[in-house]
Amino acid sequence: MDRARPDHATTSHSLPLRKARMELDLENLGARDPLRRRVEELSGEHLADCYQCGCCTAGCPTAYQMEHGPHRVIRLLQLGAGEELLELDTPWICASCETCATRCPKGVSIAEVMDALRQIARMRGVSPPNPNARVFNDRFLGTMRRHGRVFELEVGLFYNLSSGNFFNHIAQFPALVFSGKMKPIPDRAPKKARKRMRRIMDRVAELERGGEVDQ
Repeated sequence: MDRARPDHATTSHSLPLRKARMELDLENLGARDPLRRRVEELSGEHLADCYQCGCCTAGCPTAYQMEHGPHRVIRLLQLGAGEELLELDTPWICASCETCATRCPKGVSIAEVMDALRQIARMRGVSPPNPNARVFNDRFLGTMRRHGRVFELEVGLFYNLSSGNFFNHIAQFPALVFSGKMKPIPDRAPKKARKRMRRIMDRVAELERGGEVDQ
């Protein structure tokens, strides 16, 4: 005699299944959010891959200065509540060191996500609360354009001049140079690579002026 199969919709065994469905719905809650879609297009990252393990925030060297740690940035975007991120310092504080991507078990590069947020903020004319965050970003990109590589000494000196903090960490510069941790002259990329870098940056600037980056 066949036993009637239990109705999982009405038994306690269905509770874990319903909970799983609720969590899945939570993940997809912001799937149609325009900002989330745009960030995914610009960054090439699939935000739903993140399951909030927090490894990115634990390893991020600048997370302590952010309003929201990297994993919370992803969470807000997943929920369609990422608009507030454009008005925070968080995307501008990201150093793009890719530690997050290295530690992420799903391979999500939050540095790419942060870069997408910065692009969108620029196109919307939204500045971070701390103007020096954007000043540093501009000086960093400037040295990349000139040398094809980062020249830390130039970034530091130009940042101090641009931000008005003329003596910011200035006493540490000689020790960094003499210890070999900071080069006194730029280690420039080959000429061909520098030209390619400038073409990429010119193209990005052209897209931003044409409004193609932000929609």
